[in-house]
Amino acid sequence: MRLAGIFHDQPTLRTLFYVLTDGLVVTFWHIRRSIHAFAWGRNRSAHVLDAGTGMGQYVHYLSLRHPQWNIYAVDRNPDEISACNEYFHRKHYERVLFRTENVVDMQRNEVYDLILAVNVIEYIQEDSRAVANMYAALKPGGQLLLSVRSDKNFPLLPNLSNKLTTNQEIIHRYNNFDLKKLLRDAGFKSCKARYSYGISGRLSTFLGISVPNHLLRRHDNYLYFLPLYFLFVYPITIVLNAIDSYIGHSEGAEVVAVATKSMQGT
Repeated sequence: MRLAGIFHDQPTLRTLFYVLTDGLVVTFWHIRRSIHAFAWGRNRSAHVLDAGTGMGQYVHYLSLRHPQWNIYAVDRNPDEISACNEYFHRKHYERVLFRTENVVDMQRNEVYDLILAVNVIEYIQEDSRAVANMYAALKPGGQLLLSVRSDKNFPLLPNLSNKLTTNQEIIHRYNNFDLKKLLRDAGFKSCKARYSYGISGRLSTFLGISVPNHLLRRHDNYLYFLPLYFLFVYPITIVLNAIDSYIGHSEGAEVVAVATKSMQGT
């Protein structure tokens, strides 16, 4: 049994999954910080694309924090999209829509104010084409929030940042310079990148995700032990993730980037 599979296969437990993801996953802390910066002082509605939405954890967060925003979420896995549509329809999230789509084939022009692509482009062979498509889809002044695996040789297993039910083969790895170059080649003029999953983030992932997954793979009965385990470990992971997201790292297992499209557009 896998930790993510418990929530994925039982829709009634998805809300608990979203709550746990909010606290346990280091990437979520970094992306949330960037979303706060984007939303600061913004009173009007926003059109948002979640590219490679997975189980829809970022859509859930955005829907709760910014119910006036319109969110379009895509993934190339039709099973994930079907499960997300069923859950969000049941919860009456009226400004959310999920569709099966590959960002490599996306053709839109100046539609979105904000695009999230969390642990997506490193799994795409044509990563430059995917980023170029997202650049074209942004309105002038819009932002792209990216998180990708770095080229540093840090183990981060399982990779539960976005694709929480599978560990796909990573095609690309990036450092700060590589990622900024990829973004600038697509047309972005303003690009900022920072490492995530420093020492504190990797320790948090080990305690909050890797250990529970290891226990469940050994025997399903460990499931009954996990509530007690998380009672003690969850507060520790919160502190470690806060440290990781607000203290700079010279290196880390992932790179988080914020790229802004110029007001002049293309």
